[in-house]
This record gives sequence, C-alpha cells and structure tokens, in this order.
Amino acid sequence: MLNDNELAPLIPFKITFPSHPKPLFEYTNYISSISYSLHDSVKIWLIREGPKNLAVPANIDYAVESSLIAMILRTSKNLNSLIINETICNQLVLENLYENTTIVSISLCKIRDHYKPKVIDALVKIFYKNSTLISLELNKNEFGSKIILNLNSNQIFGIEGGKSLAKLLCKNISLISLDLGCNELGIEGGKVFAEALCKNSTLKYLDL
Repeated sequence: MLNDNELAPLIPFKITFPSHPKPLFEYTNYISSISYSLHDSVKIWLIREGPKNLAVPANIDYAVESSLIAMILRTSKNLNSLIINETICNQLVLENLYENTTIVSISLCKIRDHYKPKVIDALVKIFYKNSTLISLELNKNEFGSKIILNLNSNQIFGIEGGKSLAKLLCKNISLISLDLGCNELGIEGGKVFAEALCKNSTLKYLDL
C-alpha cells in the first residue's frame, strides 16, 4: 500500500516488509481514526521484525510512523480524527494533510521541545489550507462539537509562536474558542496577538 514516495524514507534503514498478495479490498479506506497507539505499535513491530543488528538506527520509528500516516491520509476516505506527535512536521504527512478533506479533529501529544517551533508552523499552514478542520487539541481534552483550539499548559509559543498564532487568527473564519492558559507569549508576542484579536470576527471564547 505504500507508494514510492512513502517507501523512499525507509530505504536507508534497509527494512524488509512482508510480501503478501494484493488485498481483496482497500482496507485503509475504512480507517476512521489514527491514535497514538500507532506509535507504540511501530516500536513493537521494529523490535520483532526490524533490523537485527545491535545498533538500531536513530529515528527509524519516526520514519516508519510518518510513512504509515502519510499512506493512510492518502488512501482513507473515512479518516476524521488524527492523534499525532511531531510526525505532523514530516513533509509527506503535511502534504497529505493539506489535501485531506475528511479530517475534522487533530490532537497533538507528547511534542518534544526541539520540535515545538516546527509544530506551530505546521499548525498555521494546516489551518490556512484545510477548510474542514474544526477541532484542534493540544492537551487531550474533550471539547464535543465546538470549534476549539486548546493550547493550555503546553508552553509551545514564545514570541515567534505568538506572531504565528496572530497571523492565523487574522485569517481564520472557523475558530470560536481559544485557550492559551500557561503559555509564554511574551510582551511582544502578546501585543501582536492582541492586534490580531481586533481583526478576528468569529472568536467567542478566550482563556488566557
């Protein structure tokens, strides 16, 4: 099911995938959600089926997980929920997210510090290009059917993150609730953010 673009990042790791006849039906078409359990499943599969040398290559789990998510984004017609880590920064994953028209909810989890600036950039680009996304969660809360961006206690912003968020708020027409509790926007980032709020006409709930 992986195409050439999705297989390419795995070539350096010399991974041998099982050879099976073509499935009778496109099973990925029926996948409706991707959860963080995929990350754990990839690690287990690599232990059992991955390279047998003693030194497991760094980032091999990231490469496999990214290729699988990219494939599911490309092939599933029913995918509506995505729980993802920093693999959201992968170029293949991003490109397929831009084209996806079924996902309405994205939840980010366990983002490591050095990925946080890239995650912010990715989120802004996704909101610009994906008109179906109505719920974005960064702390695993349940928000029902509300259109929500919740960034509470993630501390992923800072000045540059505040500026990026401000650009998003100026153009976004779907966001109605925004939680920025316990984030470090800084004075400069806060000023830019405040200016953006004056231009946003849809936001109804704001928690700082």
